[in-house]
Amino acid sequence: MTCLIGISTLLVSACSQTENMAKPVVAATDTIQTQATVIAINRPEREVVLRGQDGTTMGYALDERVRNFDQIEVGDVVTAQYYESIAIAVEPATGKPTIKDTSSDQRAPLGDKPEANNLRIRELTAMVEDIDYSNRLVTLRGPSGQIRKVKVGPDVTNLEAVRRGDQVRVRHTEAIAVAVTE
Repeated sequence: MTCLIGISTLLVSACSQTENMAKPVVAATDTIQTQATVIAINRPEREVVLRGQDGTTMGYALDERVRNFDQIEVGDVVTAQYYESIAIAVEPATGKPTIKDTSSDQRAPLGDKPEANNLRIRELTAMVEDIDYSNRLVTLRGPSGQIRKVKVGPDVTNLEAVRRGDQVRVRHTEAIAVAVTE
């Protein structure tokens, strides 16, 4: 259901591409980087408290996946990078709606400063079940059979290129990298 809500919001953007495109397509990315300083460590509980660049503090319990925890010291600088991208395309149907999740994790080698990377990709398709061109409503059926009506904004110039039976393909990628950098 959450994925279809995301599709609903993003289909409006996807459909606002130029008129010369046969089917709507859109892609967007964003990267955020931040740093924080370790201000306290509770080694028996594997907890650290970080102070962000804006002065706020936050505590984190780090499980065994955080290799080399004992190397973390008060005063260390932790750098986190977050990357997100979304690509949406309306295309001719290639089968039933699907959903596929892929992920991978990497940890620091033994003896290095603590570091972790995680990549998650979710790709799903939803079938265009119906289109009410005059009211600008598109009805989508997701992988679990759920139905969602999407109101398409007036800025969409190529809604007429979308047909019943087309698929909306959404690929959402998130990556996070956290490391003690100083």
